[in-house]
Amino acid sequence: MKFLHAADLHLDRSFEGLTTVPEYFEKQLMTANQTMLQNIVDVAINNNVDFVLLAGDTFHQNRPTLKTQRFFFQEMARLEEASIPVFMNFGNHDFYQAERYWFAFPNNIQLFSDEQVETKQLLTRTGEQVAITSFSYQHPTIETAMAETFPYKSSVDFHIGMYHGGQMPYAPFQLGELLTKGYDYWALGHIHVPQVLSENPFIIYPGTPQGHTQKEVDLSGVTLVESNGNQLLRQTVPVEVIRWEKRTLSLKGVRQPRDVFPLIRKIEATLPTILQLEFCDVEGLGDELSYQIASGELLEAVQEEVADTIFLWQLTVAEQPKERPYLAVDEALVEQLITTYQEPEIFNELLSELNQNPQLHQVMNQSFRETIVATVKDKMEQRYQFRRDADVD
Repeated sequence: MKFLHAADLHLDRSFEGLTTVPEYFEKQLMTANQTMLQNIVDVAINNNVDFVLLAGDTFHQNRPTLKTQRFFFQEMARLEEASIPVFMNFGNHDFYQAERYWFAFPNNIQLFSDEQVETKQLLTRTGEQVAITSFSYQHPTIETAMAETFPYKSSVDFHIGMYHGGQMPYAPFQLGELLTKGYDYWALGHIHVPQVLSENPFIIYPGTPQGHTQKEVDLSGVTLVESNGNQLLRQTVPVEVIRWEKRTLSLKGVRQPRDVFPLIRKIEATLPTILQLEFCDVEGLGDELSYQIASGELLEAVQEEVADTIFLWQLTVAEQPKERPYLAVDEALVEQLITTYQEPEIFNELLSELNQNPQLHQVMNQSFRETIVATVKDKMEQRYQFRRDADVD
């Protein structure tokens, strides 16, 4: 048995937070989602999988554009020609309403369309019996813990749970609840960051295969799962078309603004990349660099310097670490003062007004003094440098 697990494609989602996109890069953004879907279908066909699981939020909204619908069904028809069935549920973004779909679902698509758990059966090419259990959203939220209504593993070779959600108000579940069902694999959706919640059995969020915001980086793509006897093995296959990245560029030793441009020309990207470039070690350029970044002029200028595979969407300057001020005393002297204030008489003298309240006597005990003194010591070490720290003779 071999199958492909994907989730959270968000096919009609735009790339968020971008302005003044160069014309040559705009064309790549416009076709990225479609190309990503083609990549997923290619992976399924090239690996001759027995079936594909789409675990929710295939679309970004519950009324997909007609253009998106048409393209999606065309790609599903490619899988149908390859005799690959698709098991598909709907998530909180694309919650199911039948009247919103203007094109017929190809015959190879097995839909989970109700907010009730159901199980579908499949016989693989090699004769293995597979059960797939799932449900769909028909509303933007499901507050019910749907995992409780999943049946226990049936008498099949492999039983798979397909589940979109994880926390309130999106079909919350406890990991232990999934484990009790005895399933061989849990195909999760909803969380965009790839996560493996369990290795035995596999309980996996593959994450979104194509990042649409600056937070959606380090993606794993789709998960390809294959059986080896009773054991399941997995691998991830990247399918992203455009990558979001943040890189840091050191300007150490740069004294002339014009010397920044040769450094930027060296930046390369194998995939079309939406790049946030952060400068560090900028002391040699004074305030001029900050001014040009704030005005937007530098961003416009350096965009002309980078390769066509890169869209520079943001320039920033790395925060400079704040140095702790020096105390012109030895740290040993500070240690001695702190030890002195641990004495009960001296400590109580400092808190004489509070000490007049008998109700506080039981609170202001040895443990209280030790906690306060330790806190003061910690704060001083964090905020100041002493002679030893500063390496001062």
